[in-house]
Amino acid sequence: MIKKKRSVLLGLLLSSALIVGACSSQETSSTAKKTANTEAKEAKSNLLMVSGDTVSEQGGCVLASRFAAGDKIVFRMNATDPNSNKQVEGAKLKLHLSTGEELDMKYGEHPPGGDVKFWTVAYPVTEKTPTGTLEYYVTAEDGNRKGEFRPFNVAPSLLTIVDSKAKGAQAQPQEEKKEEAKAADTANIKTNQNVDIVASNFKFNEDKYYVKARQEVTLKLTSKEGSHGVMIEGLNVSLNKPNGTVKFTPDKPGEYKIHCSVFCGSGHGEMTAALVVVE
Repeated sequence: MIKKKRSVLLGLLLSSALIVGACSSQETSSTAKKTANTEAKEAKSNLLMVSGDTVSEQGGCVLASRFAAGDKIVFRMNATDPNSNKQVEGAKLKLHLSTGEELDMKYGEHPPGGDVKFWTVAYPVTEKTPTGTLEYYVTAEDGNRKGEFRPFNVAPSLLTIVDSKAKGAQAQPQEEKKEEAKAADTANIKTNQNVDIVASNFKFNEDKYYVKARQEVTLKLTSKEGSHGVMIEGLNVSLNKPNGTVKFTPDKPGEYKIHCSVFCGSGHGEMTAALVVVE
């Protein structure tokens, strides 16, 4: 009888130990998860999201990655809070070049007088600038928060300094394309002088818009998703206000590149279309 009581007592003690151990394990796991979540939140709160692109000052801030002497590389960057997705206006951004130069970036309207603000700095390319790849990265700081931007290690994202002759040879095929567009048979092309461009992340509603030369065009921009603008190369036409309109009259037939003029994220550089002006 005594042995039986002892067995029951030992069984109860063992069960209690298992229950306590299980509770302790669950509490440890819960504490570990809470600690990990806290550390993740703290890490995110100390982070700045930095993104951007480069454009050529010649021709009105055209997206580019190849530059020659006489041009200026304009670096355009954006710094945002990952929690609110809003710009951190007080952040200090600095451009670091593989030449060893460091340039402070300035926050303000770009282009001047526009509604969009971000950080920019211009780097002039001279005859003394070495040809080849120009590597760079951008750092951002705001108190204890930090961030960094580095371009993708692919040709379209890397900056290349070329001599003027090489750049001219590169541009020649584009001129030939424009001449081909002028000579194309436009008899069956439907034109519309009221161009409605609908922008979303990261595309326009059409690849090409057709209008007639020497007739007024009314261009309307609607931002369906995200914040966008449009710029038409070679026509000095830009519209940075969402749901706005602009009027212009194209004189010369040809195909003119349309691209988003407001930095809108990772797909900004590929957000393009064309305005085809026909007789």
